[in-house]
Amino acid sequence: MAVARYTLVELSRRRILLVLLIVGANGLFFLGVGLRLIYQYQTSNPASLGANSPATPAELNQFLELLFVSYVFGALGIFAEVIAFAIGMTAIYHDLDSGAAIGIFSKPVTRAAFAVGKIAAALIALVVIVGVLAVEARIVMALFGGGLEDALTGQVLAVVANTIVVMLIVLALTTWMNNIVAAVVAFIYYNVVTAVISALHTLTQQGVINNDAIKFVFSVAYWIIPHELTSSAVGDLVRAEMKVSTAAGSSQALSAIPPASGLGDIAWWAFVVVVFAGLVYYSVRRRQV
Repeated sequence: MAVARYTLVELSRRRILLVLLIVGANGLFFLGVGLRLIYQYQTSNPASLGANSPATPAELNQFLELLFVSYVFGALGIFAEVIAFAIGMTAIYHDLDSGAAIGIFSKPVTRAAFAVGKIAAALIALVVIVGVLAVEARIVMALFGGGLEDALTGQVLAVVANTIVVMLIVLALTTWMNNIVAAVVAFIYYNVVTAVISALHTLTQQGVINNDAIKFVFSVAYWIIPHELTSSAVGDLVRAEMKVSTAAGSSQALSAIPPASGLGDIAWWAFVVVVFAGLVYYSVRRRQV
């Protein structure tokens, strides 16, 4: 608890986290207000709607809410990952780099307690910052009447779960190498290698790739590497959009969306979290300080 409290105090002093929170909060606010002003303008000027726009003010309002939520989904994912990298690059590395870890280990603090405290503080900081942005996004959604709150909640949970894995990878790597190099390695591993394998696995599941040997290889790889959890939010968004759009191909677009993660994926995520948390402890234990 002492290590976690000390780490949270240190993280609160990192201006980069405060800047990210302020930028994210302001971005969500101005995005919601801007779209709401567009609604007010276009409903007061029906001629500006055009032939391809929603025909009624209610449909326009729902369309703009869909637009806002889709932007929020993307923004939350980006901000959460950047925050995870920022926390992972500083929570342990600065203590090791500055020599503060020597003073900590000279006290009756085991390396296991040090690792657990660091991980706990990093998780709390990540959940609080992303949670604040999610709460603000949900409040801003009230400008449009709401209706997609459950989709937002599911997406936030998936985003937090995925970024926890990224953060643990960075935490473990920073005990062995420079924090910038650790972030680059983690980014390539999680955002390039695992993303490519997950995309190819999705293509095999959808029947785009029919070769049995290739299917087997990517199925095995998919369950070896950590893959992202997905919520039903994207599907909910497409279904809601279909209600206000008559565009051809909507059904095909819905069928191409990967389903929400099941219990097997969630169990695998929990196992991966335990493994990488254990790797953080192992790295701290092996580090000569």
